[in-house]
Amino acid sequence: MADTQYGEQDEVRGLLMAWRAGDEAARDKLFTLLYSELRQVSAALLRAERNSSLSTGDLVNEAVMRLIRMDRIEWSDKTHFLALSARAMRRILIDNARRKSSDKRHHHKVTLVTRIGGAAADRIDFDILEKALIRLSAIDKAKADIVELRYFAGMTHEEIAEVTGTSEATVKRGWRAARAWLLDALTADKQVRDAPG
Repeated sequence: MADTQYGEQDEVRGLLMAWRAGDEAARDKLFTLLYSELRQVSAALLRAERNSSLSTGDLVNEAVMRLIRMDRIEWSDKTHFLALSARAMRRILIDNARRKSSDKRHHHKVTLVTRIGGAAADRIDFDILEKALIRLSAIDKAKADIVELRYFAGMTHEEIAEVTGTSEATVKRGWRAARAWLLDALTADKQVRDAPG
């Protein structure tokens, strides 16, 4: 199993490098190789966003179209690729929700239902969460990747450990720390927004 895991990681890394160098066949092979994982990411995001008219396949296809235009990114590995795929899918859902909202001449904030705070689902403004994740990524990219893969891609600790090549215990510690950091950041952002001004 470990040999297969590292073999796939090496293959993905090679395909990412070839794509970066302009090899469209490598790009197509990469998407074919990771298609089922991209569908898992899409399904997890759509479960959290019940009002979307997109299907799992539609969301993957739209994300692939966006990712194809990102051919100059310095892809580091499979984890980076899946995290950016999840981010592209989130942006598509947000853009879709905003488009629907503006079509109805409503100007509602786009929110996501999260379980970052624990068992109870919290509604969090997407833009605030996105900014917090960008700050976390600047501080600790590995923890930000865990959040992307755990929450947005719907992966288990075990799956994240396999994709990142780390232990499950390391992933669990990273998830707890990242979640605590995000809770603090989101609470601080909410206090700043709600302050009389």
